[in-house]
Amino acid sequence: MRFIAAVLLSVVVMQADGLLSPCTAYELRSKYATIIYDNPEDLRRYNKELYLAGRLRSQVRQYKTDTVEQEVVAKIDVITEKAMRVLDMYPRPLNYSIKILPGRDEVAHAFKQIYNVNVDYIAFYSPRLNRVFYSSNNGRLRVTCHEIGHVVVESYFKISPPSGYMRSWPNTWKST
Repeated sequence: MRFIAAVLLSVVVMQADGLLSPCTAYELRSKYATIIYDNPEDLRRYNKELYLAGRLRSQVRQYKTDTVEQEVVAKIDVITEKAMRVLDMYPRPLNYSIKILPGRDEVAHAFKQIYNVNVDYIAFYSPRLNRVFYSSNNGRLRVTCHEIGHVVVESYFKISPPSGYMRSWPNTWKST
């Protein structure tokens, strides 16, 4: 009984802090990720920023992409699979969530609510929540790949690598 009360209290606190919406407006599911957003315009903006070229673009075309929602799901799956290939890490099962927020201020607010630290990030991955937070107006390929790389590494190892480990890696991402 105490456990249930503690869980309910945690949900109420997270909802009051803005980490949980009282009613999440929209949710998409891909092979690997649950994509959450509150406003369709945020998803459109993110999709427009997340431009893929070359082989990545042709891989997305293999999916049904008649709508913005389908295109975002396809892009996230292609990028996740590319991250696993580049890192040569194939965690099974790989399941994580993505929260697309309107802008940089909302990303900084989410980080502050989770870690009680002020930052000016356009995106971040929270291992505690297994969730990536993106700013819809900064959804570039490089940013998206970087954060999904964190997801893959965290999911692959039983013990997480040091927090600054991936930041020292050379840039191995190419859009072709």
